Amino acid sequence: MKRYGNLWEKLISWENLVLAARKAQLGKRDRFCVQKFNFDQERLLIQLQKELQEGTYRPGKFTTHWISEPKKRMISAAPYNDRVVHHALMNILEPILDRHFHPDSYACRKNKGTHAAANRLQHLMQRYKYALQCDIEKFFPSIDHDILKAKFRRLIKDKNVLSLMDLIVDSSNKQEPILKWFDGDDLFTPLYRRKGLPIGNLTSQWFANWFLNDLDHYITSRLGIGGYVRYCDDFILLHNDRTMLKDTITKIRKHVNGKRMFLHERKVSIRPVRAGLTFVGYRIWPTHRLLKKENVRRFRRRLRWMKIAYAQRILDWSDVKLRLDSWLGHAKHADTKKLVRILSKNWKFKRDGTVKVSCSSRRQLEQQCQQLPRSEPQQQHARQSQQQHRFSCCLALSIHLGRQAQNRTVYGLCERGIESPGSVPELRFIRYRSQIYVLLPDRLSRFGAEIPVRSEYKIA
Repeated sequence: MKRYGNLWEKLISWENLVLAARKAQLGKRDRFCVQKFNFDQERLLIQLQKELQEGTYRPGKFTTHWISEPKKRMISAAPYNDRVVHHALMNILEPILDRHFHPDSYACRKNKGTHAAANRLQHLMQRYKYALQCDIEKFFPSIDHDILKAKFRRLIKDKNVLSLMDLIVDSSNKQEPILKWFDGDDLFTPLYRRKGLPIGNLTSQWFANWFLNDLDHYITSRLGIGGYVRYCDDFILLHNDRTMLKDTITKIRKHVNGKRMFLHERKVSIRPVRAGLTFVGYRIWPTHRLLKKENVRRFRRRLRWMKIAYAQRILDWSDVKLRLDSWLGHAKHADTKKLVRILSKNWKFKRDGTVKVSCSSRRQLEQQCQQLPRSEPQQQHARQSQQQHRFSCCLALSIHLGRQAQNRTVYGLCERGIESPGSVPELRFIRYRSQIYVLLPDRLSRFGAEIPVRSEYKIA
């Protein structure tokens, strides 16, 4: 394999850094970190170039959050300066890596992607009878750093570029712990061997794709499998002989174990292509293609929330249209004309608050509290004890003055307030007998009626 050198000067050139800054801000120009960088872009790029030249550049700390759909994953975001460096590096490495990638690898490549992978698989399903589908267990958290760095050195010989690539890999934040033992390991080997790449880095996608590149060539060249498609860690082998595919599993498992990884045994299956395959978000048959059922269910939930958010003026029509166009862009690559026709019957967005959606009794309680009049009631006897007054928001929400409510309202619209799921609900105030009561979100993310605010905190 040819090794490439003399790349460092191109990487730290002013033109490459400016191009990297432009790529890093695509789709994110309204974010504060991007605006802050662009406000003083020239000085920051000169400083970044100087740090790279002198070897003093050090990556910053990641910010992380967890997602639960389609499955639980930790997403890591590098500081914006580091993202510019990642783009500058990939501007140089992308043409080199893409030249050596297997033609049936479809992740993170121009003119490839999920739709091209689905088209290729459907074409192969028309030629072969059986399919072997495999998946690697905990792929990104399991990528071994030493093995990955050795693969870098098979392709790149520029020492400065290799040092930067090693620095990016070593600066990865702590990933989900994976304790797996392989042949030749002692008891503590899984503990001191560093592994894992952060999901969310541009470099992680390319490095992970390169990590499995030799698996692609091994399957097609050494094992003689003509029908093959891979997207990231999900790959499918197709052949007319079911026995040959069954014998191939052992060889693939051995090759993957050599990378200190394991196949996801529950997802390894051989089936006739006429039964259909689930791949890159679609259910694919030789003659047609449908969306995954879970994809449709998630879209229905999102559609219900968008109706409510639009009626409450949280979303504008431009925001709703972008979300609908995004889903339709994915759905149009499948046979979904009937599905879209059925779903579009409910695409009625109104601003008068009359959108009818099914809501639970808890949600109704929250809506009742919002509709209560907030005018000041008639004054009662002045000598009546303040401790005896009771203010009833609804049948299930009542408070005593000076005491915290025992009955609470609950989440409200969209399970966690009218905002998008996961957001923090706003404070709500109620006036009663010249006192102001505040409804605060407690630690359970539910609204609770609290004691009246002190006089120095009164709003009116």
